[in-house]
This record gives sequence, structure tokens and C-alpha cells, in this order.
Amino acid sequence: MGTRFSRRAADGTVEHYDDKESLEAAQKKERSGWYGFFGLLIGGVLTYYALSRFGADWPKWLRFGLVVVGSGGMAYVLTKLGDVILFLFFAFVMLCILFGIGAAIWESM
Repeated sequence: MGTRFSRRAADGTVEHYDDKESLEAAQKKERSGWYGFFGLLIGGVLTYYALSRFGADWPKWLRFGLVVVGSGGMAYVLTKLGDVILFLFFAFVMLCILFGIGAAIWESM
């Protein structure tokens, strides 16, 4: 009998997997849903703000369509590149921490 992998899903149920790759794929699928949700929010707000500054005199149907396309586009981008963006963010934070420690050591000498 092989090793089984389990995880608690967002809805509270426990899911079981026979291999680690299936477990990681399920976790990535769940994270991509959250990335898509935040992409919808961020993309809609950014597009609305940009249109309120630069396209206020355009027809209402065009502005509405651009907000829908902008939010959908951002959701798609974050769904596909969410893990990469999150990795780059944490790498940047770690570099800032290391730079701060290095600067503190440099100033103390």
C-alpha cells in the first residue's frame, strides 16, 4: 500500500490523492481561483479609474465594455501568472530584509 496525500478543501471537505502531483495540482487550481477573483477586482478598479481620468466623455456603453474587458484581462493574467508574481513579491521582500541587515552591519563597523 502506497502513501496517500490528503488536504482540507476550501469547502471543508477532506480530499485524498494517490500521488503528490495530483495534490499539488488541486492546490494550484484552488489558488488560481483566488488569483482570478482578485484580478477581477483589481482590473475593474484600475480600468474604471483610468477611464474616469482619460475617457470621461466617451459613451457609457464603451466605458462599461472596457471595464468588463479590463477586469477579465487582469483576472486571466493573474490566474496564469499568479504563482510567479507571488514568488517575485516574496523574493523582493527577502532582498529588502537582507539589504537592511547588510546596511545595519555595514554601519556598525
